[in-house]
Amino acid sequence: MPAYLLTWNPKEFSSPDLADLFGIIDRGQVPGRIRWSCGRTRAIPLGSRIFFLRQAVEPKGIVASGWVTRSPFERPHWNEELAAKGKRALYVQFVPDAVLDPASDPPFDVRPHADDILSGLPMNSQSSGVSISHPAASDLEELWSDYMRKHGVRLGAKTGLLQAFEGIPKESLVRHRSRETALRKAKLEHAKTLAPDGRLRCETPGCAFDFEEVYGELGAGFAQVHHRKPRSEAGDGTLTHLDDLAVVCANCHAMVHLGGGSRPLESLIPGNRG
Repeated sequence: MPAYLLTWNPKEFSSPDLADLFGIIDRGQVPGRIRWSCGRTRAIPLGSRIFFLRQAVEPKGIVASGWVTRSPFERPHWNEELAAKGKRALYVQFVPDAVLDPASDPPFDVRPHADDILSGLPMNSQSSGVSISHPAASDLEELWSDYMRKHGVRLGAKTGLLQAFEGIPKESLVRHRSRETALRKAKLEHAKTLAPDGRLRCETPGCAFDFEEVYGELGAGFAQVHHRKPRSEAGDGTLTHLDDLAVVCANCHAMVHLGGGSRPLESLIPGNRG
C-alpha cells in the first residue's frame, strides 16, 4: 500500500496535538486521531501508511507511524499569522499505531541508512506529505518494526500503550497480545471508501450482511474486523497491515472461530466453497 512521510520541525511548530499525543502516552492511554499538515499533497488514499519524521532538532528520526483515516482536507493554516490572513493548509488525519516520545525515547535515526537501503527515502524534504517509493517504504517498515521490537516491551511496561505492532507480551496488569484499535478504525474507514454507497458489509463470500440495513442508524458504520491469519500463527512482534484484515459480521466472525482455530472466509458458507 502507498506510504507517505509527514515531517515535523520543532523550530517552526510545536503542535498542541503532538504534545497531547505524548501526554496520552505518559498516561498510558491509546492515542486517538491526529491531524497533521501534508504540504501540497492532495491525494493520500485512506489506509495509506504514515511515518512521522522529526527534523531540524536533535534527536532526529522517525517518532511515530500510523494509518490514514481521512484523506487530505483544508483547514486554516497551522501558522497563526498566515491563518489570520485567511490562508489555508492541507491536512491529513491518521491514527498512530506506534509512537516514541523523543523527550524520553530516542527516535529511529534513518540517517545511517541514507546511502544504502533507505536511499529512496526523502528524509531531507522540507515539505510534509511526500510519497515514499515502494522499495524504501518496504525497507523502512522492516527497520522500524525491528526498532519497535527492541523498544516495545519497555514502552508497554512504562505506558501501557497498545500498539498495532502486535504480538509482544506487555508487562501490564494483564499480560496479553496487544490489539490496537487504530488498525480496526483504519480498516473500517478504508472499507467505506471502497463501497459505492460508503456502507460496511461483511466480506465473507455469500454473506454481505449490512448492520445499517438491519439496525438503521444504530448499525451505521459498525462491523467487526477479522485477522485473516490467526494471531497464533503470526508469531511475536508481527506488524499487521490493512490487507491482513477483513470486515465481517458477528455471525461470520463467530463461525470462523467456532471450535477454535480460524477458517478461511472463502470456505465458510457452503454454497461458496470451491
